[in-house]
Amino acid sequence: MLFRFIIAAMATTILSSNVSAQQWAPPGDANLRRDVELLKTYNIIRGPLNTWPISWKQITNNINVNGDNSYPTHVIRAIDRVKRKIPNKGFRASATARYTNEPSLVRGFGDSARSDADLTVAAAFTEEKIEANVSVNYRDNVSNNHVNFDNSYIATHLGNWSLYAGAIDRWWGPGQDNTLLLSTNARPMMSAGLRRNDPKAFKSKWLSWIGPWTWDMFVANMGDDRVISDALLVGMRLGFEPFNNFEVGLSRTLQLCGEGRPCNFNSWTQALIVVGDLENGAVAVDPGNQLASIDLSYSMNFGNKSLKIYAEGTAEDEVLIPTQYGRLVGSTLVSPIGKNGDNLSLNVELSDTSAVKFFFFGQRFPGSLYNHANYKTGHRFDNRTLGHSLDSGSKLASVTAIYTHSEGDNYRVTFRSATINWEDVSRNIVSSGRQKYQSLELSASKLFNFGYLEANMSFQSKSVTLTQGVLPRFVGGLTWRINI
Repeated sequence: MLFRFIIAAMATTILSSNVSAQQWAPPGDANLRRDVELLKTYNIIRGPLNTWPISWKQITNNINVNGDNSYPTHVIRAIDRVKRKIPNKGFRASATARYTNEPSLVRGFGDSARSDADLTVAAAFTEEKIEANVSVNYRDNVSNNHVNFDNSYIATHLGNWSLYAGAIDRWWGPGQDNTLLLSTNARPMMSAGLRRNDPKAFKSKWLSWIGPWTWDMFVANMGDDRVISDALLVGMRLGFEPFNNFEVGLSRTLQLCGEGRPCNFNSWTQALIVVGDLENGAVAVDPGNQLASIDLSYSMNFGNKSLKIYAEGTAEDEVLIPTQYGRLVGSTLVSPIGKNGDNLSLNVELSDTSAVKFFFFGQRFPGSLYNHANYKTGHRFDNRTLGHSLDSGSKLASVTAIYTHSEGDNYRVTFRSATINWEDVSRNIVSSGRQKYQSLELSASKLFNFGYLEANMSFQSKSVTLTQGVLPRFVGGLTWRINI
């Protein structure tokens, strides 16, 4: 009832609003993200960039720079590529067809197929009062939800804020191959929320020190295919940049309410303002399941090369401070190739979802991350983890090299080595026991007159038996997208 009330209230506000709308850039376009982060290091795009969706207003505020010689050629070409993707107001439509013999085990930031055949037709409309996007998806060879409306939403602006409702993908954190708290690994849930568009800094001398800042918060319904049906997930994220190119992200999720669980003012208050060891216990009065996350990233230029280093820790939120951390660290180096504006990007990323009391040290808590004594389905939706692709108690190392042609063609090589469920506990939903996983993934993408085409293939060192099937040694896929 609470969730339906929020949706209805938002729809009323949207339909009566007289403010203009501005579209977001959703997660899924890894090529756009790389270009945006490159332009960030040259101060062409400003403010925190580790919270997706990201406002097109933030991207385009300073994008109309002159093509003078003060920027390297590969940066000018990145500006051109971003400009070509800025959506026009009015009516827009697209169709996307994806095919694979097996969905990716590690989904990453990109928009890969969620089933053998994954078809999407989307239509969007933006005018002065309202923005709406309707996305109809058909997925073959899934147990349910063959047809869904994932990534459909309605939104309006209230000053510098967007009020929205819909099934929206999110990627919170600086990770490229994975992120720990909220990623696109699971399908998006129906949610209602409020987010800030332009990350301009406070004018107050008492708050201006945090620099440009972003805020996103939402309430989502987690559905009925779980131990406690219709549980709610509340998410909150603050991103800020206290000094140039140093970004801090503070995130929190709360899982509460649902069938048979308290959902009154007192339980919400206890969940939001935790006092004592009330959170994440096995006691009946436990108000809910919470996770908290902190991520840091810093970008710099040296010569004509750019480097971004980052780290994230996600932990159980209890006794006032987070403990039992999963962690992720990584770096991305971008270097121009030749004189025509091509570039080479190299990313190295390490992640570990086995919970440790003090980030890297201290007592271990097998199977802790993403699980809960009362909310037994945990931090998951539609049989996929909301955060890391390999679920709790897994380790993953990835190395990715991407060659980007000045016009936008991409060629990618990714090597991954993982131990899935290395703690060998029953609470990992990907694998029932400990097993090794190694893969080499190749992909190429190109824009043709008939649309955008991407082909990828992955070679596993062996077939991997998962709780939901067998991942074969060879996986291939094809994506074709056309804008109307």
